[in-house]
Amino acid sequence: MRRLYLPGIALLLCMSGLSSSLLAEDHFLTIGGGPTADGNQVSLENNVLYFQRTLSKLGLDQKEHQILFADGNDPGIDLQVENPDRGPEDLRRMLAEIVGPSTGIRFDYRSSSIAGISGAAQPEVIEERIKELSNRLTDGDRLILYFTGHGGRERPAPQRRSSRSGRPTAAIQEDPKEEASDDSDNKEDSAKEEEASTEDEKKEDDNSRSERRRPSRPTYVGNHTHLWHHQTMTVPAWAEKLDQLPPDMPVVVVMVQCYSGGFGNLIFEGGDPKNGLTSLPRCGFFSTVPDRVAAGCTPNVDQAEYREYSSYFWEALSGTTRTGQIVAMPDYDNDGQTSLLEAHAYTVLTADTIDIPTRTSDFFLQQLSSVDRDKKLMTIHTPVELLLAEADPCEHAVIEGLSQHFGLSEQDRGKEVDEAIRDKRSDKRKVDGDVRRKQQTINGKRGEIKRALQERWPEIVSPWHPKVAQLIADEPATLEDFITKHKAYRELTEASEELHQLQADQEQLEVDIVKLERLKYWLERRALALNLPLVADEKSVDQFKRLVELESQKL
Repeated sequence: MRRLYLPGIALLLCMSGLSSSLLAEDHFLTIGGGPTADGNQVSLENNVLYFQRTLSKLGLDQKEHQILFADGNDPGIDLQVENPDRGPEDLRRMLAEIVGPSTGIRFDYRSSSIAGISGAAQPEVIEERIKELSNRLTDGDRLILYFTGHGGRERPAPQRRSSRSGRPTAAIQEDPKEEASDDSDNKEDSAKEEEASTEDEKKEDDNSRSERRRPSRPTYVGNHTHLWHHQTMTVPAWAEKLDQLPPDMPVVVVMVQCYSGGFGNLIFEGGDPKNGLTSLPRCGFFSTVPDRVAAGCTPNVDQAEYREYSSYFWEALSGTTRTGQIVAMPDYDNDGQTSLLEAHAYTVLTADTIDIPTRTSDFFLQQLSSVDRDKKLMTIHTPVELLLAEADPCEHAVIEGLSQHFGLSEQDRGKEVDEAIRDKRSDKRKVDGDVRRKQQTINGKRGEIKRALQERWPEIVSPWHPKVAQLIADEPATLEDFITKHKAYRELTEASEELHQLQADQEQLEVDIVKLERLKYWLERRALALNLPLVADEKSVDQFKRLVELESQKL
């Protein structure tokens, strides 16, 4: 894609999304993979391959596309892949799950195989590539940065307990039973983020209104990406590197790691809201809000089962799913093209994931606007007719589409959503209990078979014992018959099938809850946007409009 940029109006043109056939070029930088081989799932490799196919579909495959992935071109093992042949009836898997330990029994490892990799996903390599780009790119060019890997969140210092939860917006309330986790190691984090209670701010004059931010909310500047060999880069570290690029060159980031929403801070100077908005033309789209894990990252090789942000985002832009199926490309404003914003809205509407997708202008509003009911500002409980009065086509599509999906039609849409979420959570708690009880049944049946195996072959509890290796090699049929003919095995199999169905029900309820939370998130966005002129100055309102225009670019 080529665009026209003339001296003195480059920023204006990039913000308005105008295009032409002169001078300007798009450049793509993809960074991905996990920190180690056992944290680098094959889905991350497949995400890069799908993005390559997307660019080809759009006729952009001849554009510069640098790829930094895991250990780069090192031929060593760096990728985790689930072996589909090692099913539930595989003898070694049966022994692992019944006798233990079962960790890693389903996985194999290999070297990643992406054509065109230009280096490793490491901070020094990223800095080198961006510095090299900065030396030859011009203000008229555009950089699209795609990150598909793992992420972590900042660990705030202990703060005084508050009655409010640390959600990205007031509209989304944390389920008290939920615990956050850092996806770099899949360990649950028992530390919950708390907001410090603050004294009410004194009333400021009109000239300083744009400096007011919603009090007591975490900034998430410490959110970070996990890179190869256990290295990390925080939001400010990424901002520092991107600052090297030409000052009027638009940068679009698409990031799909856990806690990716924290990178909405890239629109602020140094990646920190306390420094104010950067003058650099940046925007971004993120798989989920700053304090939640994201869907995806699986060793499963079956891409038909992938459910993650970029699968939907790229299919919206290309009209082709990662498995080759044709889909209708969204065009909510009926201009005959699909913008980045429309792809984002499409993802919010259709993605069957646990994500609450977000974008940079959401972060802008959360920092500079307010939904304080005491100040008689609009909230999610404002009649939806008023909230949508000045909404753009994407906002109409998401709010009306999700409302129709759940049969919501009341004017106080916020109240209706709250009630629907409460009902879904009640249903899910019941299913959660059924899942726990079924898992207990399965563990009990496995225990019965394990004790019988141990009575017959005492050495079997130690997988490294030479007798065990000999037994598996010489008498596999004897072992398999002993397990499958045990009286508890049929009950174990039946319970496992029932658990699978319960978990499917559990997952669907979770998806329903999250889609309702997305609706609530967008209702609050509308309220924040309408309130912005009332709580911020004219300069901030103009900055917000330009940011939305930047998000509305075409690829």
